[in-house]
Amino acid sequence: MGGEYVSPMRSSRWRLLTLWFERLEIEAVAAACREGLLISIYDDDVYSKHGFLAQLPLLGNALCHFYCCCGGGGGEGMADARRVFDEMPERDAVSWNTVIGGYVRAGEVTKAVDMFSEMMCCSVGVSVTALVTMIRCGWQAEPVHGFCIKVGFCRDAKVASAMVGMYVREKSVECGRKVFDEATKRDLVLYNCMVDGYAEAGQVEEAMGLVDRMRLEGVRPSSGTLVGVLSACGASGAMAAGRRLHEIALEAGLELDTALGTALMDMYFKCGYPSEAVAVFDAMQERDVKAWTVMIMGFGVNGQAGEVISLFRSMEEDGVVPNEVTFLAVLNACSHGGLVSEGKKFMESMVLQYGIFPNTEHYGCIIDLLGRAGRLDEAYELIASLSSQSDATAWRALLAACRVHGNANLGRMVQARLDNMDDYHPSDAILLSNTYALESRWDEIAHVRDSEDQKIVKDKKEPGCSSIEVSW
Repeated sequence: MGGEYVSPMRSSRWRLLTLWFERLEIEAVAAACREGLLISIYDDDVYSKHGFLAQLPLLGNALCHFYCCCGGGGGEGMADARRVFDEMPERDAVSWNTVIGGYVRAGEVTKAVDMFSEMMCCSVGVSVTALVTMIRCGWQAEPVHGFCIKVGFCRDAKVASAMVGMYVREKSVECGRKVFDEATKRDLVLYNCMVDGYAEAGQVEEAMGLVDRMRLEGVRPSSGTLVGVLSACGASGAMAAGRRLHEIALEAGLELDTALGTALMDMYFKCGYPSEAVAVFDAMQERDVKAWTVMIMGFGVNGQAGEVISLFRSMEEDGVVPNEVTFLAVLNACSHGGLVSEGKKFMESMVLQYGIFPNTEHYGCIIDLLGRAGRLDEAYELIASLSSQSDATAWRALLAACRVHGNANLGRMVQARLDNMDDYHPSDAILLSNTYALESRWDEIAHVRDSEDQKIVKDKKEPGCSSIEVSW
């Protein structure tokens, strides 16, 4: 059965087996197809003509699996799989599940749903595998939920996990919780799905309640359980909940891997506890580029530009290669720290040493850096020379620099650029008006306000809100 590799998508008529194969040999070929070890396509007319598919249902299932997986899972591969399926005189649940799963992987959801409905009409017993496949393919929530209730599979942990994930994707966490509560057995996967759902919705208290509940039920949390909640804690400033999660990780004896360690550091930095973040970083055995980047971003946000540069050098010495996010954090720190020469050197290093092409965010940092240093003309030339001049963030940073340094003429030119881009923001008029005020150009201020009134009619700003956690 060995031989030279032949891509199955080049031709659908490569003859590997002959009419003279014995029954045992055909079963061996079927097993090879099923395991993905055989990568040449059989001549299905031989099997169909001489009745091998009728004699060996296992062969038909294996060949369907072969076409679905080894054939690329799309286009010609699925057409071949469906042809073999239709030629099989007897089809069991495995036959149906294999082809349905192939359609889902190929992105042909409609065909998968149609085939699932056809399977129901043929009175084939529904398996957990088929249901989970259909739930994950993006089928409408209410019909699939109703069907799960009808066939009595809602209480199965695997089906419940898929259902919860489906409702979380549709932003219906309450419906997901109902499915969770109806499950008779709740394993780690089901708990993680529900906890992640609450975390994504920003409902930290509910997520914490589930973490406590799973521990009471004897389910040991994993790092995956805590990472999502830690992210939500950092976003909302819920320091008490984040620290409690850290304690739970220590009590459960969880390894401080890169995912958990990075999540803890990010949470501590965002909540304003950099020393706690450093302690987590020092305790980590392995530190990837994400861990180093979180440290760099954390110190940058806290205004410690010198520490950022020191960390970057240490990362390089540790053999970790920075990525575009790392450089963005360093450039941002240089901008806020007024380190013009260092920022330009990092920009050059990003391109020349690491081969990373700057995007608009990187250019925005450099423009902000030059603007804060008063080198406005240099910043204007840089942004005007970009191949893509549609980045409003960069122009807006330059406009803010014009206000700081009182360059009204350049500010008016920048404002004209923003108007041409049709990217309105209320802060633009405020920045330009304040720039004119520094030069006592009151007529210009009145003109800006009149223009602002016309823009507000077209684009009303929604009121904002904020929250704060108070620890007693």
